[in-house]
Amino acid sequence: MKSVRSDNQRTESGGTEVLIIEDDVLQAHEIEIYLERQGYTVSKLTAGSESLHNVARIDPKVVIVDYHLPDIDGMTIAARVHRLVPQAAVILMSGRIDFVHSEALDRFGVVAFFKKPINLGALRRLVSKLLKNPSLTRKQLSSPLSRLFSLGG
Repeated sequence: MKSVRSDNQRTESGGTEVLIIEDDVLQAHEIEIYLERQGYTVSKLTAGSESLHNVARIDPKVVIVDYHLPDIDGMTIAARVHRLVPQAAVILMSGRIDFVHSEALDRFGVVAFFKKPINLGALRRLVSKLLKNPSLTRKQLSSPLSRLFSLGG
């Protein structure tokens, strides 16, 4: 699958603020446009395996990743992001599953799980919080938003 990336979307520190990894081109574009209109720099990739090779170069602050990609699952991507860019916060999303166990979310640095269709306003609020304080964990987030679709913890 071909990768799609926004041009000239780099922060002063050299990294992208938000990386979207989503094979549904329309969904990825919707999130990208919404966040860009809110003033964020956004990159997007449509292939999970390609994201594994590019995440360190892109150096995102927040990664929004689809759980079900054709070539690799979102938890594998979250684990790789957590290892290669440990300061990046990961937001997992899916239209096919209802939850992911809290232990798995915590182990891979996933701060939130959203069921599709995504509430873009809620996503923007969470991204804003994470960009202001990238070290926030799922448990530290005071908003019930971060736990809305996850079980446990």
